[in-house]
Amino acid sequence: MNLKPLAAGIGLAALALAAARADDVKLGYINKMGEHPWFVAEVAGAKAEAKKLGAAISTQDVQFNADLTLTTFDTMVGDGVKGIAIVVPDRALGPVVAEKAAKANIKLIAVDDDIYDAKKKMLPYIGMNATNIGRQVGAEDAALYKTMGWDKLQDVRLASIEDRKADTCMQRNRGAEAAFLEAVPGFDKSHIIRIPYDNTMNGSIDAVTTTLTAHPEAQHWIFYSCNDDGVLGAVRATENSGMKPDQVIGIGIDGSRACDAFGSGNPTGFRGTMWIDSGKEGATAVALLVKSIQDNTPLPPITYVSPDLITPANFAEFKGRICHK
Repeated sequence: MNLKPLAAGIGLAALALAAARADDVKLGYINKMGEHPWFVAEVAGAKAEAKKLGAAISTQDVQFNADLTLTTFDTMVGDGVKGIAIVVPDRALGPVVAEKAAKANIKLIAVDDDIYDAKKKMLPYIGMNATNIGRQVGAEDAALYKTMGWDKLQDVRLASIEDRKADTCMQRNRGAEAAFLEAVPGFDKSHIIRIPYDNTMNGSIDAVTTTLTAHPEAQHWIFYSCNDDGVLGAVRATENSGMKPDQVIGIGIDGSRACDAFGSGNPTGFRGTMWIDSGKEGATAVALLVKSIQDNTPLPPITYVSPDLITPANFAEFKGRICHK
């Protein structure tokens, strides 16, 4: 009996079965701010990875709308998705989406912002280590503060631009402040200014403009925030008020505004940003979902991504990857 055709047939059948399993995987991807460069890249990475793996994917920008988030979630479940990656517009939605996913028996992974179920258990998460990336920002701010000789000045203010609705953002701010004060233990804590904003650049410009007016005694400012928008918005506010770049130190997070800040080559108080490749983050979320669905195994509890510090000095190395969007 010639077993070769039989073996070949079995092999083709196995490949066909594997392909069918991949083709059967249908995913949903919900993000909170689809027009922002960060999420444009993130969703593009998710779609590219889904195509590579042979999975179907539907995406939805919910524009910080909690009701639309829940409606979209229900629609995706009704369409037969087996897994959803979600960037929640409000972390309070965690218990609700966790319950919906459990009832529908689908995989759920949180992206960018960690969320918890009703029992305070963290759901599978992919993103940056919020506290650690904040600490890297604070350490860089402190290094520039010393290098530029600001430790000899009395008119320096340290500004924490805060999205107080998002705990992930506040973790970044707390990490930045802690690292800065560890590096500069003699800094006067009464010179720390806390500025609430709405997580957008325009919101930061408005909030910081008001703060600058309220503190005319401050002639040198150090900014840190949840993202590039918070910091670049603050820098724009100082520019609008007539301050020079050498009066400002700002380090962002996410890299989404590096091209805006550094593309012209002009001096800027936006000194750098901790860049995370959000496209890779979206792709990894999809890859983790597909593997978990196909293998019928739990998602890893936490998957962290590491940042690169982009500054005017090394911007050319990253420009090709981040300025094509």
